[in-house]
Amino acid sequence: MHTTPFTNNYREDKFDIDLLNEGRFIQKELSKKGFKEDNLFYTTSVAYCKVDWDFTIEMRSWGVKTLSAYATKVVLEIYVEYYDREDNEFEEEIEVDLSGWEIESEREKENDGIYIVQNVQFDFKDKTIIVQF
Repeated sequence: MHTTPFTNNYREDKFDIDLLNEGRFIQKELSKKGFKEDNLFYTTSVAYCKVDWDFTIEMRSWGVKTLSAYATKVVLEIYVEYYDREDNEFEEEIEVDLSGWEIESEREKENDGIYIVQNVQFDFKDKTIIVQF
């Protein structure tokens, strides 16, 4: 089996990112900075995402058995713009601690033999990351 490591950075390689159920996480992070949940109004976006992944080729004497890709590590930073009751604006970049999160890799359809990160879904409730190639 032959394995090749790759890295895709969201700032350089645009791919889709879905943040699912991130509300409680954001409120918890902002409350650490002294803001109460009842006086926060915020919007979020992805500031940075990096996906390290491996591509493998499994060979047999008769040829190639399988081609596969799977994510090995993911880094996520969320940009948060928030306001208090007096309409004071604040900005924050929050690096999400993804240790303990489960990483799953999916490839639903063939893309003309191209393997690249297409979409990454972060589910803050289930603490799962799904990387789609």
